[in-house]
Amino acid sequence: MFGISRDPLATFTTVFPKQLPDLVVRVLHVHRQLQAFERFSVAHQNRLLKGQLDNLLLHAKRYSPFWAERLADSKFQGHSLEHTLKDIAPLTRKDLQSGFERLSAKFPKREALGVGEGNSSGSTGTPVRFERCTRLYTPLYLAIGFQCSRWHSIDQQKRLGVIGQKCKDKDNAPLGIPYRWLGPVAVGFERSTKDREIADIYDYCARKNPTYLQSGPTFLSKLARYAIEHGRHELRPEKALTLGSAVTDETREIVAKGLGTKIIDRYSCEETGYIAVQCPAHNHFHVITPATLVEIVDERGEPCPPGKPGRVLLTSMQSYAMPLIRYEIGDMAEWGEPCDCGITLPVISRIWGRTRHMITTPDGRKTYLRIYARDFQDIPELIEYRFVLHQNAVVVAQLRVSQPSSGVAAAVSEKVQRALGYPYPVRVQFVEKIDWGASWKQEPFAVSDAPAPSEGTLASSAGHPADQLQDAESR
Repeated sequence: MFGISRDPLATFTTVFPKQLPDLVVRVLHVHRQLQAFERFSVAHQNRLLKGQLDNLLLHAKRYSPFWAERLADSKFQGHSLEHTLKDIAPLTRKDLQSGFERLSAKFPKREALGVGEGNSSGSTGTPVRFERCTRLYTPLYLAIGFQCSRWHSIDQQKRLGVIGQKCKDKDNAPLGIPYRWLGPVAVGFERSTKDREIADIYDYCARKNPTYLQSGPTFLSKLARYAIEHGRHELRPEKALTLGSAVTDETREIVAKGLGTKIIDRYSCEETGYIAVQCPAHNHFHVITPATLVEIVDERGEPCPPGKPGRVLLTSMQSYAMPLIRYEIGDMAEWGEPCDCGITLPVISRIWGRTRHMITTPDGRKTYLRIYARDFQDIPELIEYRFVLHQNAVVVAQLRVSQPSSGVAAAVSEKVQRALGYPYPVRVQFVEKIDWGASWKQEPFAVSDAPAPSEGTLASSAGHPADQLQDAESR
């Protein structure tokens, strides 16, 4: 599954004393180190991280043409962790997209580390390719998953259900390594949501009755909202595990009300893997710094203090195949104060979402795109929606409704304009199905660099005549 050759020990099972395969031993060993690290003093953590960062930078400078050039004048040894990072120009998505070959580190015997290629889903508008050493990445990735399970008391002997666009239909899907080598595991399930009605997904999950349910926050909200609207109470998992996009307070409220459960969120990306995991005691996140070092910086590149949103820069600490150093992922977040739970890892208090969702309206005001489901709950015909703000200042609204009408178009348009604080023209498209793609994210609001397509009904709200909206469209 992860590009690692099969261990001969996996062909049979020992009872006592148990003989674990090499990969499982490595996962558990890494996990024990993470378990100790999360309680170290911040000073001790930073000393260990600085040593790893220096090692990565020396490797990058020696074997990657891109980094050899960028780090040519950097004297990072002897400096503090913060000073070392600040002295390096951020790596942009454009750099990663256009400089694949030059970023790749051609070190001796790299194939022995299982170097493989991956790519992002392109949800930020710019798909990228990258390389990673799977023999380093996989044990660390699995160990952090194990760490999350420990923090949130996930019992391997209780059923996990996974639903989403990327899932395959599996009625019997047990947890994988390292769980199955540590004792009995419950048989869970996977279910694709593609081309299925929300009622069918709810009925299936209710029959399976999982203890834990994993999905993207957008679909989980839909499932909870369906339960609320139809008075359904059969599906009540103990915990809901989310990933893929930012979880809002509204999402947590809806899931608690509709599914009777608490969300446990994980912050990750394709390029680096895990970034942060929700605290076991609070809703904020702890950064898993041994895997991914996080910086949050302002428009001038200066570090943001707690409470001030800024751009997220990531350094993948074991990215030897293709060093990702101060990689600007395109997210916005803000630091929080140190946590009282006993874990000394850095705290992210809030993940805002994509930097591209921070827009400047045509009248010069900056605003962050936030549209909530509650904004549309008084439009009973509206089943599902997706809004895209295009480069020519036109919003395209894809609406799945029980009955198309000009009244629905006008009501949705008015609410979108109110939420965005500007009378953007809204081009309504009534569709039978919204194509979310294969991503977990399913963002209900996106921003596009392309102009809006001409098809659809151009709707306006009271007080914004159509001729004004046509003028705005032509900008």
